[in-house]
Amino acid sequence: MSEYDEMKREIAHLKFQMQENTVVHNSYMREKRELECIRQGNVEGLKQCIREPMHGPVGTLSKDALRSRKYVAVCAMAIYARAAIDGGILSDDAFAAGDSWAIKIDEAKSIEEVGRIAGEMAVFFAQMVREHLEETKNQEQQNKRIEECKKYIFQHLHEKLTVKEIARNLLVNPDYLSHLFVECEGITISNYIQGRRVDQAKNLLMYSPYDGKSIASYLGFSSQSHFGHVFKEHTGMTPKEYREKYGK
Repeated sequence: MSEYDEMKREIAHLKFQMQENTVVHNSYMREKRELECIRQGNVEGLKQCIREPMHGPVGTLSKDALRSRKYVAVCAMAIYARAAIDGGILSDDAFAAGDSWAIKIDEAKSIEEVGRIAGEMAVFFAQMVREHLEETKNQEQQNKRIEECKKYIFQHLHEKLTVKEIARNLLVNPDYLSHLFVECEGITISNYIQGRRVDQAKNLLMYSPYDGKSIASYLGFSSQSHFGHVFKEHTGMTPKEYREKYGK
């Protein structure tokens, strides 16, 4: 008899013994609901599943009761970690968390302690996913706010622009907007505005007949000399030199 056939025989014998002793495994549907709660970061839903009474014993993976319970908990850890990955957690983070919980399980001194650890472990993975989803949602909102800010700047580039005025139109706090912009873009709003005005000035110098004074006035620079100073800081050339080199 092959090893495969031998294993099938042992499985059939075990199923017969379970039927004779009216042993029923816990519902797979409950396990599916637990895993779905972890994938969605639904901590409260998971806690509700854990509180539900079990309708059968956990699997027997060793003749030693405590070791068997630990094996079952470690198997659950591996499944929970993969459910968390499905929920958006990086695999390295999920597996590292799983290793940490496996050590806690291994160090447990009683079946009751293993059961407590297993419940805490499931909630931990669900919490990881929930925090990740909240952070992702917050990041999306921040990105949207930055894009709204940039769009407003582009549409009003020829006007006098201040952080306070932009924030008022976007219905946000000026300090919050300033901090968020620096955090996301790495520069201040004022420097961003200055850069976009210089970009617009380049186009006007290349393709329009307007002189430096007119361009400076149109783009909201305080004076022609200020425009020239800022332009040279960004391009290394004066507006006149830029036009002579790139003007069409």
